[in-house]
Amino acid sequence: MYTPSFKVKSNGVPILSKEEIDGIGEQYVKAFCPEVLSHPAPVDIESFVENYLGITPDYQYLSNNGIYLGMTVFNDTNMVPIFDPGTGHAEYISAKARTIIIDNRLLEENQQHRYRFTLGHEAGHDIFHSGFFGYNPYQLPLFDMGAAPMIQCRTDCGNTSKKTPKFWDDHDWMEWHANRLSSAILMPRSAVERLVEGFRSEPRDPFRRAAMVCAVTETFDVSSEAATYRLKDMGFIPKDDMTDYITLAVFLDAVSV
Repeated sequence: MYTPSFKVKSNGVPILSKEEIDGIGEQYVKAFCPEVLSHPAPVDIESFVENYLGITPDYQYLSNNGIYLGMTVFNDTNMVPIFDPGTGHAEYISAKARTIIIDNRLLEENQQHRYRFTLGHEAGHDIFHSGFFGYNPYQLPLFDMGAAPMIQCRTDCGNTSKKTPKFWDDHDWMEWHANRLSSAILMPRSAVERLVEGFRSEPRDPFRRAAMVCAVTETFDVSSEAATYRLKDMGFIPKDDMTDYITLAVFLDAVSV
């Protein structure tokens, strides 16, 4: 089984670059389903989390309004907060270390892409941040959880565009780590490069770029938004290009049916 190595700060928070996380994601895919790298296809993220990483998945309502998508539990606890729609009240349940809890709303049919990305995101927390929480299980964490050894991820987790990385705190970095690894596992760099090679002949054509977004979306079973972000980050679409590729991709997908 592949086990990544990486530098950490004195408090256990990893120090990772984009390239390092992409490489770690690639190594995980190579170990779990190497055929995806040569024949681009969706990664079975559920099997990767449960059968390869050995993480226990659970499904609960994490709030009354869907503000929380997932949660990663790092140590045994009986203080996992959930919402019981039957009673309309919050309550606590027990969970073992290395449990990922996904909000039940993500099991709805139109939430497939967000569900897959959230599984990858929470797996990223388990892979990268167990050392931080294991460093001192009774420390006050940074994620709305009082003294409980877990990360509770909101719908806006990772939304750090409000400030440059120079000013990010540990919370921002850990959410970025998890988002980046989810993207790197669901859309491995070498597989994306292989898939879009044929679209690069007309880099200025917005419809060509939209078709590229469509191809990544359909091939890897991710959202158009995630595909667009990945392609921009990899340099296939200019980062400062304001073309609405998500809308164009949806249009192209519709007319191709």
